Order: sequence, then structure tokens, then C-alpha cells
Amino acid sequence: MEYFKKIYLDYKHQVYFFVKKFISNMEDVEDVVQEIFVHLWKHSSSLKNPQTLEAIIFKTAQQEVANFYRKNKMIFSFSDESLIKDEADSEKNDAEFKEEQLRKIQNLLEELPERSTTFFYKNKLEKISYSQIAKENNISKTAVEKQVTKVVRYIKANLNLF
Repeated sequence: MEYFKKIYLDYKHQVYFFVKKFISNMEDVEDVVQEIFVHLWKHSSSLKNPQTLEAIIFKTAQQEVANFYRKNKMIFSFSDESLIKDEADSEKNDAEFKEEQLRKIQNLLEELPERSTTFFYKNKLEKISYSQIAKENNISKTAVEKQVTKVVRYIKANLNLF
């Protein structure tokens, strides 16, 4: 109960403003936000992993906004390029998009120096702190931070060029 309360307090505003981007009527926004947190409460066992928490919350928000439009027989698009037809298509498209993005990121990472990508993997995927990476490599924490930041910037700058 306390864990869910913390999640609610941490994310209620972010979820509200996320939903507000897609629904203009304030009462409808509040109803959808309530549905999101009810859904999360019902499936609170899946919220235990802090690494996937935010993704689950906002995926649930997307689904509830789509449900709102479906219930009201309205056409809605989360992006300019694709309409959400049903959850199955949406999940399939999301999976394909994620796989494509991961391939692009992998290709970009192969273009960078091995040391930088190693620091990036350790920090972002293995969740090892800058301090720990610095200690393992006998360099400063700032040097590690700069290399990881450069990798992130490079990926962001070049991801849409494919």
C-alpha cells in the first residue's frame, strides 16, 4: 500500500499532464487518470521493478487514452503517422519500432570508441555508478560522466538520421 502511494504521489502530475495532451475535457482527463491508477493498482505486482516502472505507467496511460477514444468511438493518433486501431496492433507496432530503434542504436554504438561504449553499457544497462566505473578504470568520475554523456548525445543526434 505504501509503495503504491509513493508511486501515485511521484507520478500523478506527470500522468495528468500526459493525458491532458491528448484529451481536452478536464472531467475526461480526470476520469482517464483515475482509470490509469486503478489499472496500476490492480496490477501492482508488476510495478516492483524500478527499472520498468515508468515504462509500465506510461504504457498503461497510452492504453487508457486509446480505450477512452475507443469507448467514445473517436479516432485518435499518438503520432502523426499511425492510428491506434486496437491494443494488439499497437503492441505489435511498438515491438517492431523498439526492435528497429535498438538495431539503430547498436549500429551507432559500433561507430564509437570501445571504451566510451563500455562505460555507457555499464552505467545505463548494468546501472553501475560513474564513481564505480571511474574506480575500476583509474580515472576521474567526471571523465566517465563526460564519455557517457557524449555517447548519449551522439545517439540522440544521429538516431533520426537513419
